[in-house]
Amino acid sequence: MAPETSVQVTLPDGRILPAIRGMPAGELLASWAPEKAPLAAVWNGKPVDLSFPVTEDGSLAPLFFEDRAGWEILQHSSAHLVAKAVVETIPGALPTHGPPTEEGFFYDFDVRPLTPADLEAIDAAIKRSVAAREKFTRRVLERAEAERLFASNPYKLRYIGETTAAEAVTVYDTGTFTDLCRGPHVPDTHWLEGVHVLGFSAITPDSPEAHPLQRIRGVGFPTRPELTRYLKVREEAVARDHRAIGQRQELFLFADHAPGFPFWLPNGMVIVRELERFVTEHLKKASYSEIRTPLLFARSVFETSGHWDHFRENMFVSVIEEKEYGWKPMNCPGAMLIFGSRARSYRELPLRLAEFAPLHRYEASGTLHGLLRVRELVQDDAHIFVTEDQIEAEIRVLLDWVKEAYTTFRLDWTAELSTRPATFLGESADWDRAEAVLANVLRAAGVPFRASAGEGAFYAPKIDFQIKDSLGRPWQTGTVQLDYQMPRRFHLEYQGADGRLHTPAVIHRTILGTWERFVGVLTEHLAGRWPPWLAPIQVRVLPVTDAHGAAAKGAVDELRAEGLRAEVAPSDESLPKRVRAAELDRVPYVVVLGDREVADGSVSVRVRGTKAARSMSRPEFLAHVVEKVRRREFEP
Repeated sequence: MAPETSVQVTLPDGRILPAIRGMPAGELLASWAPEKAPLAAVWNGKPVDLSFPVTEDGSLAPLFFEDRAGWEILQHSSAHLVAKAVVETIPGALPTHGPPTEEGFFYDFDVRPLTPADLEAIDAAIKRSVAAREKFTRRVLERAEAERLFASNPYKLRYIGETTAAEAVTVYDTGTFTDLCRGPHVPDTHWLEGVHVLGFSAITPDSPEAHPLQRIRGVGFPTRPELTRYLKVREEAVARDHRAIGQRQELFLFADHAPGFPFWLPNGMVIVRELERFVTEHLKKASYSEIRTPLLFARSVFETSGHWDHFRENMFVSVIEEKEYGWKPMNCPGAMLIFGSRARSYRELPLRLAEFAPLHRYEASGTLHGLLRVRELVQDDAHIFVTEDQIEAEIRVLLDWVKEAYTTFRLDWTAELSTRPATFLGESADWDRAEAVLANVLRAAGVPFRASAGEGAFYAPKIDFQIKDSLGRPWQTGTVQLDYQMPRRFHLEYQGADGRLHTPAVIHRTILGTWERFVGVLTEHLAGRWPPWLAPIQVRVLPVTDAHGAAAKGAVDELRAEGLRAEVAPSDESLPKRVRAAELDRVPYVVVLGDREVADGSVSVRVRGTKAARSMSRPEFLAHVVEKVRRREFEP
């Protein structure tokens, strides 16, 4: 193979594959013969179409539907397929934009109000396109040509106008439909056999001059059987929707006055504080120090950290006294400034700084979803400053903590090694070293993991942890990131044992993730049946009549004296109704006090999930509940 016509392609297993310059990524992966067909590829950390021509040396990996980036690509392709169907069935419909979301996708249209009959026609058009196996074909256009192509669609013209002169304007053709898009997409519509429209609604865009649009929501799967399984799970998930449970149990609320910003109610704050206590106990054992840094920093801080260039569109920005400030989306910059605030010695390392502080991220309105996707959030966050020799031991401790934490909540979990993205800070050699360290620690700890090419943070590769709820749905929560870049950019140094100055590495880590997402996931995982240690009300005491009210109050006082959360349910309704209300409220322990119980100092206890009541002495019951809570046992 002549040098001028050949390239060297590095495969995920480290093998070097000689290839002809310009070969499509899909052909190269086919020659490698993976166990199944990928839907796209990752070239040098960037997701690309399988038709992408490889014209230089680099690394190539397959993308499957199970990968996060693969899921997003299939959802995005599904949105395009829906847009094609809408344009074909409703004359004059103008597509605006259709991004993937964690739950699937949506696409907004400037069109007359939709009807159920429209959805039937759209569904039929989708099925025709899938059967025809229409290809997704990428084209690069000159700006003037793109403007002529979309001359009748002001929304697309606005997007074209927002691109810089250096950016290519790309479109994708699918059959007779053309849409403005950066891609990538699945190879053809046969991959979208499991596309399903979930519903539609009218929405009003954020812009004050805009008029209502019609939003179609949906989800995509490669096959119909996968869709069928999803719909069955979704049907059960409706009964577990954390938004409905949160309202019923008065945990949190949302209001139009602050879209995407949760209001934590007293019952919800009980759960948050218990989670904080759970994490803080670990922090004390592991010698962390807790800090608190400002909520906003000058633009220059985020320029140093790299967030201004790589995360600016997801940040809230304020102008104060003619100076730009960003509301921090992560705690990293503050931790870096604290480390750099004075001279440091190797004797201080590892320096473990934990922070529970509100963060703010501008999430698009169409992606907001209860507690699972919010604009204000708090993480069980920490930054660990280490020498090179300390890295592996620290990460091994974190993996042990992950296992302990998720086991406490009876959550199955998996690990994912997310590697260098297409746009990254620093040198490739640093990333190679960091990725190798993370992989080695995972292997040494016996933690199975899958690689997710190109999904690392812009400053560091990371281990992402996904938990599975009781319905088998995966949720990304915790992360451990090994960062060589930010310490350099902030000029952080410590004096080593050799008397010279060295730059530390930083391990960014969060275990449960954000309180918001974790509570949302846990609510659905448990269907609101909180274990005793997390339950807002652990014991509800029911006096049979008013005559037993004083005894009920005394029992509650005893429970509260031991730090338990207990309350009296007044006797203004019948006992069966109050028992039923406690069951609906998912209270772990319901205590009934009548003449016999008052006389002999006992209680009649109904444990959540059981039908029969059992009699216990008050000291026995108190000791039982205290022990369950102390041990953080899951069942009453």
